[in-house]
Order: sequence, then C-alpha cells, then structure tokens
Amino acid sequence: MNLNKDLQVAGYVMIPRALLLRTFEEHREAVGDMNAFLRVLTYVNYAEAMTKCCNTEVACRRGESVISFSHWAEILGWTIGRTRRFFNRLIADGGIELVKGDCVSHIRIPGYDAWVGKRMAGKADAATTLEEGFGTFWDEYHEITRMPRKSREETLREWKKMSLEERKLAQENIEEYYYHLRNTKYCCQAAKYLANKLFQDEYDN
Repeated sequence: MNLNKDLQVAGYVMIPRALLLRTFEEHREAVGDMNAFLRVLTYVNYAEAMTKCCNTEVACRRGESVISFSHWAEILGWTIGRTRRFFNRLIADGGIELVKGDCVSHIRIPGYDAWVGKRMAGKADAATTLEEGFGTFWDEYHEITRMPRKSREETLREWKKMSLEERKLAQENIEEYYYHLRNTKYCCQAAKYLANKLFQDEYDN
C-alpha cells in the first residue's frame, strides 16, 4: 500500500464522521487497503482521551487508537489474519506506528491532522517552534556526548514523529543516558537515540 503524500495535497471534502460510519455499516467489508485505511482514519481518536487497555489506563491522543485487532477485524469485515497482515503493511509503509507501552494494539497515524485536512492556526509559527526546539536538542545532545554531528535530517524526521512529552523527555534525559553508558564509545548518534527511545530507559542508581 503506497500512502503517497500527494494524496494530501489535492484538496479536501468535509464529510460528517457519522455519514462515513453509516456507509461502513451498509458495506461491512472493506474493499482493498485504501478503503480499509479510510476506516482506520475514521475510527482513531479525533480528541485526546483516557481509555482502558488490558485493565490499564492509557492516554490515547488525537490520531491514536487502542482498538484490539479482533475489533479492527470486525470494523474492516475481515478475518483477524487478513487484518494483521494489513496492519503490518501499514507499519512497513509508515502509514501507522506502534506506540510503545503496555498496550500491544496502541497505534498512531503520523501526520493525522494532515490526513484529515486540519489547518492549524499559526502553522508557520508552529514550524518555527518545531525547528527551534529541535535545534536546542541537537546542540545539547552533541555538547554533552561529544558525538560527531551526523544525520541531521534523519534525526529531524525522528523528532517530528514524537509527541511533545517525548521531545521534552528526550532533551531532559541526555545526561542521564550518557552518564549510564558503560563505555562512551558505544554512545549512539542522535537519530538512533530518538528512534530507539533510549531517553525512556530506566537505571538503577
């Protein structure tokens, strides 16, 4: 499944979510991957909410879902096996991401607002803030670790995928990560530090 970004630049049609849900009810089985992805877009959270997954309270943000694979199979009108293969293709293509945590079905749609045509006020300011926040992290990471400044664009791509809370943790925990390395020659480049979420590691003091 090729989720080309050109799909997001041909304009938008405002369709009530209730109308889409009724259409899905009348046509129980999703016809192909694109139709299935439209259902995923419709069923993920459109606002942040606390929900339960495996008896654990989970913060499910906008563009995320903790719906189980068996429930997704019902939504798509497919077998669980076909549903899992579809989600594996989406993950491989970057259409969705798995959110680390206790809930194995917790997923996120990267760039959800772009898919649903939401235009944020002050978009230019937001882009500037993003770049400034990344620049601060980039400088601080290399000042602390003394690593060569490599793969800036790759690191920025990882930064854009992260939530505000993750970015905050990533910057705050650079020293903690570096201090607990047994051998600093194995210190990761900034891109890998973000991609592997090494800032979430816990240490015994």
